[in-house]
Formats: sequence, C-alpha cells, structure tokens
Amino acid sequence: MSSAPASGPQLVFTYLHGMLRAAGLYLPNHPQTHRAKRVLFEALTAYLGGHGRLSYRFMGDLLVANDRIMPRESLLHRRFLEVCQFERGIGGITFTRGVTEREIDALLEALTEGVGASPAEWSARKRLAHLHLAPPSQPDRQTGESVARRAYHGSIEVLRDVESTIRARQAPNLEQVGTLRVYTSTMLEQMLQTPGLVVRLASIKSYDEYTLYHSVNVAVISMGLGLALGLPHDVVRELGMAGMLHDMGKIAIPLEVLRKPGLLDPEEWRIMRRHPALGADLLSRLPSSNRLPMIVAFEHHMRYDGQGYPFVREGWRQHVVSRLACLADVYDAMTSRRAYKQAIPVEQVRTFVRDEADRTFDARLARAFERMLQMFAESPAGEASA
Repeated sequence: MSSAPASGPQLVFTYLHGMLRAAGLYLPNHPQTHRAKRVLFEALTAYLGGHGRLSYRFMGDLLVANDRIMPRESLLHRRFLEVCQFERGIGGITFTRGVTEREIDALLEALTEGVGASPAEWSARKRLAHLHLAPPSQPDRQTGESVARRAYHGSIEVLRDVESTIRARQAPNLEQVGTLRVYTSTMLEQMLQTPGLVVRLASIKSYDEYTLYHSVNVAVISMGLGLALGLPHDVVRELGMAGMLHDMGKIAIPLEVLRKPGLLDPEEWRIMRRHPALGADLLSRLPSSNRLPMIVAFEHHMRYDGQGYPFVREGWRQHVVSRLACLADVYDAMTSRRAYKQAIPVEQVRTFVRDEADRTFDARLARAFERMLQMFAESPAGEASA
C-alpha cells in the first residue's frame, strides 16, 4: 500500500489541505498562497476533465471521497475534518467540471472563515456554479450502515494487500495496520449507534475468499462481545484489531492446503496447525507496543481447557482476549459454508457454544455470547453476501 501512487481524489485532497496550510502561514497575496491555490486548481481541473465530478464528505473523523473511505487521509487530517464540521459548518465539498479560480478563492474563504448556518445560502451569495458545500451530516441508520459496510469491504481490500505483502516474503507494514485500525474504528462507531449491525455485518460471507472475510467477521463478533460485556470502547477497538489479525499465519500456509476442497490428511493437518505460531511470528515483527494481536494469533485455537493447539507447557493460561477471539472464530467458522461442509444454522451453533462451556470456551464468555445475540438481534435482515 505504501508504495502505491496516490489516486486522483487523494492527490486533490492533499493539494486542498496544502492550500489551507499555506493560507495559515502567509498573507492572502503572498506568492506561496497563490501558488498553493494554483496547484489545487490545476489538479482539480485535470481530474474533473476526465471524471466530471469529485465529492468529499466529512463524517465524524472519517473522510469519504466519491463514496469511498480514505483511511490514510482520515488519520492524517483528523483535525481538519473536525474544524470543517464543528467550526466552519461544512460537512462536504463537491466540485463539478468547469470549476473556476474564483470558486477556489471562495472555497479558501469558506475553509478559513466558515459559512454560517446555511452553506447553500452562502454558496448562492457567492454565485458558485461548480462548487457545492454541504452542511455537516446528522447520523442516521441508513447512512451508518452504508459506512460500516464500506469499512467492512475496505478491510477486505487491506487484508488482500497484506496477503500479497506476506507472500512476497515481507512483513506487514505500519500503514497497512493503521488503515485496518481506521476501518475497525469506523465499524465500531457505527455499531455503537446501530447495535444490530453486529449481526448483519457478521452475516457477510464469501465462499471464494473465506479466510479474508472470516478475519473481518471475527473482528466484528469480537467487538460485539466486548460491547455485550460492557468493556470500554478503546478496549473494544483493540479486540477488533486482534480479531482482524488473528489468522495472519494462514497466509503463510501453502495454498493447496489452505484451499483443499475436502478434509485434510494428517500431514496437511500438521501443516495447518502451524498457522498460530506463524501468525504470532509475523505480528511480532511490527514495531508496536500493543502485543494483543500477536497473543491472540498464537492462542486462538488453544481452547479454554488447554486441549487445543499449539501445545504449550503445563500451567499456561489462555489470555482472556484469546478466549473471546476463540469463540468468535468458532461461531463464524461454523456458520460459514466451505467446500467440505454446509453452513450450520445459528441455533445449532448456540447450542454447541452452551455445551462446550468450560471446555472449548470460557463459560462467562459463552453467557456473554448469548447476551450479544439477544441484544443485537434486531428485525431479521436476511443473510448478506459478499
């Protein structure tokens, strides 16, 4: 990801922010301010010449360009997004082909001085034909769900990129992990507003890319369990990150084993059982102070009673977050269709979780799992597909 060239919307936004930064450092008629405006105008004109329209929306600490979340820019420019929405009265900017330099001047004025209570009235007074400013958006269920789903599928894209990185014999980088963190935070924020999203997001499945979708589902279910337990939101966010990365080691497993359409033979099973240690090793190379993802990657198949894998010394106690991820992992695996099995109905999985309390699962978490399904099961939305 870090080596990929900036796309048009990313580049234009970089120049837009650069114009605002120059205006904060220099007087309006300073050559540097004029240059920053000119660079933005030229980049914008070039983009609109081929696409006709460019739209940015500010949704809390999330930047969305043309209905696509921009995770890196959301992280880098969080203060800009906050100022626009809460101090300038701007919740979105849309450019259309034909934008003029005079309209760029007006945009700079709006971003530095604000537009009052009505961006539409302000725009009308300025006679802006190719620049539209929208007010800050009010969260609603429909918008929140669409944002959460974009974050879900954005996570899939990042995990695909991580997979390519690992198959090229490189370790995941901080930008990839940071992007996953933005998407995880986005999904959590929407779950807090619409709890039923836990169940609906976790129902998204892909037969062809099971491992990637499974990782995001484990993150979603882990966060749902954290909310059911009443954990602080920053802790729930870390549960999501641990779930997102728990199966990292599977990327290092040969594809012929990982995608075998039937049950594994003993040698293939021996290879598959290496993925927790492989995942922990990969995650240990990240320069991060948070080691929860590494711990969860290593322990998520260990079971509460210690009878799973990998084999560890006597007395080793599975970390509580690993116990939580273990439950989320089993739930999603059992409710997913694979080449060698059909999806198991949710009620049967719930019975299995109850029966395995104090063996495979921590009994307290098994009870929290029941509460989660009851809390978040709103009106049935049907099973979603990838």
